[in-house]
Parts: sequence; structure tokens; C-alpha cells
Amino acid sequence: MIQFRLPTQFMPYDVYERHKIVGSLLQTTLASQNTPPLVLDVGGRIELLEKFMPYRVISVNPDGTGAVYANGLTLPFADNAFTAVVNIDTLEHLPSDIRIPFIQECLRVTQHYVIIAAPYGSQAHIQHEKELHVLYQKSNGRSHQYLSEHIQYGLPTPAQLDQIEEAIFPATVTRSYAGDYIWQGKTFARAAKAAKHPRFQARFINVYNQIVSMAFLHPIRLTSAPNAATNRFYLLIEKAAAQRVAK
Repeated sequence: MIQFRLPTQFMPYDVYERHKIVGSLLQTTLASQNTPPLVLDVGGRIELLEKFMPYRVISVNPDGTGAVYANGLTLPFADNAFTAVVNIDTLEHLPSDIRIPFIQECLRVTQHYVIIAAPYGSQAHIQHEKELHVLYQKSNGRSHQYLSEHIQYGLPTPAQLDQIEEAIFPATVTRSYAGDYIWQGKTFARAAKAAKHPRFQARFINVYNQIVSMAFLHPIRLTSAPNAATNRFYLLIEKAAAQRVAK
């Protein structure tokens, strides 16, 4: 039976942006590989990243949504087992004291690159998420799982990104930034408040949200420096030759 799949550009912008950028970075950095690249997605879901690039991906997740059930701090793979390792919106769901060990474990199992995407922890962004969470709680009578973890563990701040670079030296890090937490937050706020409306009206609001947040309506703007409304950072980490020696 033929299955029809909508183009990825019809995904919500937030999901599309992070996977599109990571997929593009992978294709740029791995284009010269002599053998077919093998990518590990730590914290990813089965087959999602593969929609954005032609390489084979093995996803690992402790919640059962990946192809392999595993903890990101003790990955069940040999040193240098993968051409590249990525984690997309995972770091902010980890306590801050285990983020560097987590990244070091990702570095251990990659031959060449680690790519990290996560919400950018500017002071304004952190405060904005706290306000959105209060709104969600008032409208829905419960906490939002992801936002509550963002608040509990803290978004990665610029200072923490500096600490990561220092901890993984001599690996080199290139930073990029994208997204706008203000307009993306407005979409979240509309969805949160929809719960207080009658069912038909709530459904209309949610359909409207889905349409206006489709990725094809919002071109990605990847920059080398953050701005006042930056939503997400991207780290392209290149493993140093000395770090590729198996222990």
C-alpha cells in the first residue's frame, strides 16, 4: 500500500528547525567520508532525523522511543563507533552537573563530530519560559512536563557553553544560533489558553496554531551570534585527533 507523507516543511517550525539544521550540518561535515556515515542520535526518536538527511541513524533513548534503550551517560557502544553523534533538545532535560559528562560520553563514541542543539539560556528566555509555565498551569491545572524540566534543570547559559568548550578541549567548537522564542512562545501561549475555551473554539485555535507554525512559512535564519530573541543554539564539535585514540 502506498503511503503519502507530507513534506517536512509542513512540520511545526520548532521541530523542523532543529532537525533541518542538524541534518544540514551533518551533510556538510560528512560529505567527504569514504564510507557511508553512521550517525547516533542520543535522545532522538526512531526515524525522525533520517527525514532530513540520507545517512543511517541509530536513535538511543531511555524512554523507549528510540531504536535502542540506553542511558546517555553510559552508551553501550565502543569508542569511535559512529561517524557522528547528535543530541537534539536533550541537554536542557539533564541536571546541569551531568551535562559535561554526557557530552564527553558522546565524544567517546564518535569518530569525528558531535552536534548539539538546545534552547539558549539567555536571562530573558529563561524568564519567558517561567511565565509560559505559569500560564500553562493556570489554564490546564497541571504542570507542563518539558517546561517544568527546563525550569528545574535550567537552560544552558552562555557561561555554561564556555565551560563545555573548556571541558572538552582539544575538541573544537563552532556555535550557531536560530529561532525566536518570542513568536514561538506566542504559539505556545495560544495553545495553553485554548484549554479554557469550549471544545469547538479550542479545536479552532489549535488548528490555527498548526497552520501558522508550519515551517514553510518561517525561513530558518542561522547566525554566528545570538540576538535578543534567540531561541536555540547549535554546537558543532570536532573531535581532536588525540581524542580518537581508543582507551
